[in-house]
Amino acid sequence: MFPVLREFIKTQSWLDTLGDPLQKLLMGFFPQDDPTRKQLQNFLNGVWLGHPLHPMVTDVPVGAWTSTFVLDVAASVTDTDGLETAADLTLLVGLLGAYSSAASGLTDWMDTYGEERQLGLLHGVTMLTTTALYSLSLLARLSGARSTGVNLAHLGYLLLAGGAYLGGDEVYDVGYGVNHTAFQHGPGKFTAVMAEAEVPDGGLTKGEAGGVPVLLAKVDGRVYALDDTCVHAGCSLAGGSLSGTVVTCPCHGSQYDVRDGRVLNGPATMNEPSYEVKIVEGVVEVKQRSG
Repeated sequence: MFPVLREFIKTQSWLDTLGDPLQKLLMGFFPQDDPTRKQLQNFLNGVWLGHPLHPMVTDVPVGAWTSTFVLDVAASVTDTDGLETAADLTLLVGLLGAYSSAASGLTDWMDTYGEERQLGLLHGVTMLTTTALYSLSLLARLSGARSTGVNLAHLGYLLLAGGAYLGGDEVYDVGYGVNHTAFQHGPGKFTAVMAEAEVPDGGLTKGEAGGVPVLLAKVDGRVYALDDTCVHAGCSLAGGSLSGTVVTCPCHGSQYDVRDGRVLNGPATMNEPSYEVKIVEGVVEVKQRSG
């Protein structure tokens, strides 16, 4: 991000003033003890997809409204009714995509904090303002004020570009939504971690194998191993809780099956890297599971 823009965002206290109650409101809408709401959250996070849903659905309004811009310009040059109709249709498609994008984006943003929360909220406010402008543009077109509608859409496209920049920066600069284990690679051959006796039955223990933090969990006398770094936000899973074969991240409540690292509940959307385990003379040894 441009340094000037980063410093500007840090001075915007209204982002926290707005962010605090909004985050509490969203958390209240997605209580962890409501299975139905949790499944809705999982859907909007993209657990079923294997990566966040939001970046995929944002392509719809960005692509549609880019088409609207091109068609509006072409229609103004050629004065062709068919182009005007096509521009209106792509604008409508963009609006439908924007509403679903807002739902997934807010659900992801609910589990942010610090700089990523501020940046994400500014991105969201920019995109919601963009959506409002395109909504007004459609109403103006339908009421016969086409010139006003086109001008509102052009203004919306400028905001769309700015909002897209902020969203991209949140992912590629701040690192929100990326796999926090992507560049960690466990040992390719069995490597000792610790004595099996140090792993309490029904508990979690953090160790290290080949320079990579490893989570060990013992369930009914059997030891399982996952990468200790939560794929969602990089928190240590060892500080979480274990219930049966399910480990819950202490930061945002993502849940994984310790037997194979499969993500069970978001906000994480990717599986946790898992390890093969064997016990040699009372010592736990692990090797990164292939595939």
